[in-house]
This record gives sequence, C-alpha cells and structure tokens, in this order.
Amino acid sequence: MADQLLTTPAQASVPYSDGPIWNAFGLTRAAYLVVPRRTLQSMPQEWQERFVALMAEAYERLPDCAFPEYSVQRKEHGRFIADPLRDYRHTGPIAPKDHA
Repeated sequence: MADQLLTTPAQASVPYSDGPIWNAFGLTRAAYLVVPRRTLQSMPQEWQERFVALMAEAYERLPDCAFPEYSVQRKEHGRFIADPLRDYRHTGPIAPKDHA
C-alpha cells in the first residue's frame, strides 16, 4: 500500500527499485554511470541515434534538477590519473572487442 502511494502512474509499470537500470547496477553501491564522449562516439551510428533520442526524451520528461552539472576526474587504484579518453578530438574511435 505504501509503495503505491509513492509511485506515479509511469513508475507503476517499472518499479523504481527493481527495474532494468536497478538490475544493471547489480550489487554495486554506485550512484552514477559515467560514459566518456569518446566511448559514445565509438558506438555504431544506430546506437548513437538511439542514445541521443532516449536522452532527448529524458530531458523532455524529467525536471531540470534531474540533470545537474558535474565535473569528472579519472581514478585508477584510488589515485587521480590523466584520462586518455578525454582527448576525443584527435584520437579517433575505440576499436571494438574481437569476438573470436
């Protein structure tokens, strides 16, 4: 009963705490998914178009507070490092995995 009071009609079809995104994060405690621009631009054109369309739809449906401004720094083994994916203008796409 309490769960029904906290959901909107749109949320009722996919529960907030047991939907595809919730499950994709698995047991991690991660609160964010950060995807470098170079990674996104390395996806096939069709995927890029779908991603852009989904993000446009999200911007239309969710309030501005759902999209705050962030700054990201790369870490490796707990230490800040230079990010090789940051140079998206001069490095080209990332090669896909070999599926042998």
